[in-house]
Order: sequence, then C-alpha cells, then structure tokens
Amino acid sequence: MINSSKGNLISIMSSKFTISIVVISFICSEALQQDRELISITGPLMTVSIKNENDYHLGVHCKSANKDFGFRLLKKGEIYEWKFHNNLTKTTLYFCGFHDGQIDKGIFDIYIALRDEERCKICTWKAVKDGIYGYSDKRPEPALLFYKWLK
Repeated sequence: MINSSKGNLISIMSSKFTISIVVISFICSEALQQDRELISITGPLMTVSIKNENDYHLGVHCKSANKDFGFRLLKKGEIYEWKFHNNLTKTTLYFCGFHDGQIDKGIFDIYIALRDEERCKICTWKAVKDGIYGYSDKRPEPALLFYKWLK
C-alpha cells in the first residue's frame, strides 16, 4: 500500500511539473498571437523606417547600446528599416548618425520608448533638405520636424 501511494505521488508530481513547463513555455513564447499579429510579453512588434528623400546619397548608421545595425548608404527613395520589441523597462533607445559625404549631419535619437511607443507602432522618418521629419501611424497629425541638420 505504501509503495502504491509513493507511486501515485510521484506520478502526480511528474504531471504537475510537465503541465507547469508547458504553461511557462506558452507564456514566454514569441508565438502568442492576437488578431493574427505576433506579440510578445514586452508589447507589440515595433518598426522604425528611415527614408531618404534628398537628391544626394545619405549615409546612415543606426544602433542601440546592445545592437549595431551597421552603416548604409541610401539613394533617394531608399529605406533603412528594422523591427524590434521594447525592453521590459521601456528604456529602448535607438540612435542614428547621418552623413552627406564627409559632412556630418548629426546623431539623433530615432526611437525612444517613452516618447515613441504611444506615437507610433510603425515609426516612419523622412530625411529631407532641412532635417528629419517624424510621422505617426496612430494619429492623423501632420509630420513634425524632430531634428534639424547640423550642417
């Protein structure tokens, strides 16, 4: 009788452990879907898109403290884009340096979680003659000049 009780206890504990692992895996999974859209426990998938609308080739180098997306030379109409999830503490920050040949146009904060999470899910930036304009996909406001070129 004692051996069957121990066997039942082990079976119950094993079942609870297995169920716990399955539930934890499901909760932590990036495959959770809502309205056919990939979501994570840190929020929706964010997109940053920078489009060059200048008549010259614009050098762009974007990165964060942890990830470097590298340098790209954008012709007129070309786009530099990446996707990510905000970190849990909402301190996600991406910044980009812009260059016109040897002319340094500036280094600007292109995505700041506390500023941009409510402003846009697809954060579109357009580089034009006088600077960088930010567009919101969540509000019908006109584009705002966020950053003027240094030179």
